Amino acid sequence: MTIGVETSTSRSLKKARRSDHGFTLIELLVAMFLLAILGTAGFQMLFQITATRDRIDQQSQRLSELQRTFYWLAEDVTQIADRTVRSAVDSALPPLQFNIQGENLFEFTRAGWTNPAADVSPVRSNLQRVAYSLDDDKLIRAYWYHLDPIDEVPTRRRQMLSGVESLTFRFLDCEGEWGESWPPSDTEEPCLPAAIEFNFELSDYGEVARVFALPR
Repeated sequence: MTIGVETSTSRSLKKARRSDHGFTLIELLVAMFLLAILGTAGFQMLFQITATRDRIDQQSQRLSELQRTFYWLAEDVTQIADRTVRSAVDSALPPLQFNIQGENLFEFTRAGWTNPAADVSPVRSNLQRVAYSLDDDKLIRAYWYHLDPIDEVPTRRRQMLSGVESLTFRFLDCEGEWGESWPPSDTEEPCLPAAIEFNFELSDYGEVARVFALPR
């Protein structure tokens, strides 16, 4: 019985010694290889998630820019008023003019300019003179604080849209015909157009067109 106990004890000691040796070199290499694969896959996934998030943010900002631009165009064009103004050099300007020689693409008088601080601010008209222009590839909205300005430089300028390669117009006249210019060359005293079509050529979305009806 004593010999049997000694034999069993020696076997247990031999097994314990073998278990103390740890992982073999091949096992370590396999584990490192698997960790490298998992790390590379995780980094690529993180990179793709970050790139996708950046693209979504860019698209969201771009859509917000487009929505803001079309909102202000609708606000302005649908409230164009048939009211001439005097320029800074004391010349008469029509209520609506396009293809202006110089800085502005088009310029007009609009109504609906509210003055929420009328009780504390100087009294001003609810009419406003507005101009749109292209500065390189940026669409700029500008306005004068006074309806009959004393300065040719607008009071305020704000960038509305970027990436504009070109901007063209079409005009629906009182007879229901579309034209490429305004006022019509064969009309001495033209009325305001019934509608204006804006055709944007954008660097990312291509051609985008919007039609706005003028007040009647």
